[in-house]
Amino acid sequence: MKRIALLFVLVMGLAAASAARSQQPGNESGRSKRPAADTVDFKPSPELQKSLEDLAAAVQALATRIAQDPQVKAAAMQVASGAVTTASQVIAEQSVHIQEALKAAAERISASQIEHQKSKTP
Repeated sequence: MKRIALLFVLVMGLAAASAARSQQPGNESGRSKRPAADTVDFKPSPELQKSLEDLAAAVQALATRIAQDPQVKAAAMQVASGAVTTASQVIAEQSVHIQEALKAAAERISASQIEHQKSKTP
């Protein structure tokens, strides 16, 4: 059970580290320097930044342990395969609802674009 909890922490840590990395300044390759008028500039507080760095270090240590310990590695692979199987089943069971949601979102985007074009033309 501890191993599953550790794997969960690893996955959450990777997600948090990825989010933190995407929010760091200087990570704007391919983007214009001037922000768009409808965006919000998010700058994490120093405390949050330090916490994310500590979390990333802990995740790195855990990843190293998983890579070096065959039992932990086997347990992680088993949990990951179970998660993939579960996600696949949920997607298969909910595919009709997912398709309906995607269709509704596409219709809303299309209507929004039409409204935006109408408001631009004099």
